[in-house]
Amino acid sequence: MATRKKEFIALMEIGGSHDECLFSQLYALSNAGKTVFLVCTQDLRDRNPHFEALVEAFIVVEFSKSKFKNNGVLRKVLKSLKEKQVSKLVLNTAQGGRIRNLCLMGLFSKLEFVGIIHTTRKFQGSFTQKLINWKIKKYLLLSEYLLSTVNPPNGVKVDYFYPIRYQGYTQTFPENEELEVTIIGGVENRRKDLDGFVKMISNLDQKVNFTFLGKSDANHADVKAFQTALENSNIKNRVNSFDHFVSQEDFDAHLKKTDVILPLVHPNTPSADQYFRNQISGAMSVAFGYKIPMLIHENYSFIEEMKSASVYYNPSNFKHRITEKEKFKKIRKELELNPRFDVEQQEQRYLNFIFDL
Repeated sequence: MATRKKEFIALMEIGGSHDECLFSQLYALSNAGKTVFLVCTQDLRDRNPHFEALVEAFIVVEFSKSKFKNNGVLRKVLKSLKEKQVSKLVLNTAQGGRIRNLCLMGLFSKLEFVGIIHTTRKFQGSFTQKLINWKIKKYLLLSEYLLSTVNPPNGVKVDYFYPIRYQGYTQTFPENEELEVTIIGGVENRRKDLDGFVKMISNLDQKVNFTFLGKSDANHADVKAFQTALENSNIKNRVNSFDHFVSQEDFDAHLKKTDVILPLVHPNTPSADQYFRNQISGAMSVAFGYKIPMLIHENYSFIEEMKSASVYYNPSNFKHRITEKEKFKKIRKELELNPRFDVEQQEQRYLNFIFDL
């Protein structure tokens, strides 16, 4: 019987973010028998030690303020991929000037580029993205709803998948009898309605612990203003945050004791400009992956894919919705049985798209 030829695939993340989307891809490709290379920064590699077992080799890049030198770095990446006989390059963040330059450099190479788009705005007239589209003819979105809203350019294929595999650990935090509410990410006005949050939790009668599960820079103006607002409302003891990068172990342990996830996206605030219109909050993928219900503003109840995972509120009834602990437990059980959020099915969906199966 003929030996099946080994296929070499590369993933690339050079933007310093969206690490959370990589593990599902690495696992799916490795599990499918592919040899996987990861092109990334040293920082990304260092903060994701669980990637090591799934990667054949890392191609570590270091950029500077010099565009000329950075273009040289990108040329070396393409040369390295050619030497390693890589047939497909998946760009974990397929947007921006460096990715444009990479696509133009590799325009006539046999290497197939596939992209992941994190905001549908890139399909709405971005000239840079139009140049990227010369090379990338296949894109994945991270939401079924967002897929329904895009009109891709001629000749470009678009689909979606949920990157919902997360590294599990044995470490746990002590359980608390009080309700545990987690806000994914750090304290940031642009992505979360912090003013609305302070007003809502100031009216709570019961004890609830809120945790911003991400780094909140104590010197940032948003964080300073938020801490002051909490103090002025006498609710600082209800809200926890981290002034350092949250390790994968701590991230996993905290989510294991979380009752509900609160994305904190509210209409008519900067958070609404970021999420649910052109991109999906990372909180959604975490909720689907960990099978944790979400508290979502009722303005977003029309988004079908979130309905089975959500309890809806408005600022006036938030204090009542957050007490529905039994409903949270019921949703969690339903999520665990829902095939839509089955990690293996989502990874197969990813593989089908990447390899045209």
